[in-house]
Amino acid sequence: MDKNSEELAFIISYPHYSDIEYIYRLKEIHSLGITSILLEGDIKIGKMNIAGKGTVGIVLKAQAKSEIYALKVRRTDANRKTMDREAALLKLANSAGIGPKIIKYSNNFIMMEFIHGLTIIDWVMQKNITVEQVLNVVRTILNQCYILDKSHIDHGELNRLDHHVIISKSDAVSIIDFESASIQRKTCNVTAAFQSLFLGGFVSRQIKEILHFIEGEKTISALATYKRHQNKINFENIINNII
Repeated sequence: MDKNSEELAFIISYPHYSDIEYIYRLKEIHSLGITSILLEGDIKIGKMNIAGKGTVGIVLKAQAKSEIYALKVRRTDANRKTMDREAALLKLANSAGIGPKIIKYSNNFIMMEFIHGLTIIDWVMQKNITVEQVLNVVRTILNQCYILDKSHIDHGELNRLDHHVIISKSDAVSIIDFESASIQRKTCNVTAAFQSLFLGGFVSRQIKEILHFIEGEKTISALATYKRHQNKINFENIINNII
């Protein structure tokens, strides 16, 4: 096995390699129409670069014909046996206009649209970012969260937006990574995202500094009211407290 084959074998069978698992997964990749894996991205596993890494899967850049896609790979130590549930939830989010478009999936892989852009941390740290840009992005994030709430899909991790929001050069917003999503829990996407945007953490500090935002009793009251009754009027009251 040459070096490139060794790297591919390790990465698609991460973190516990076996010959049987590798051969099975390689067949799956071919069945999805993927012609090559591109070891590129800001995350490192050993000396290899990848696009993303989580507790359930890692994300690779993959090519099918002339198109680049994101390929989510189920970790061999994941707490689930297949990617079926996550794929179904991503399809549901897609039907509401949210998340990267799912293309195909198999037991161990989800092939989806590759979102080009910056994490919200990198985006908000850009020089010369304007108040209007920040307001537009914040509104868009919260509006997408409201759509998820009304679609009865709880993302589950939007209190940590730095890992779950990508912003493009045109400031388009994409909520990603539905591995912890559920349609069984009470939805809290808006309140979780608002907390990450304004009430704690690095992203919050940057946004509040740019917008000169100070949370007050009205803001907390608006969040509490929305939490009890997730309707359009209560959502708009939250948005109005940002401006």
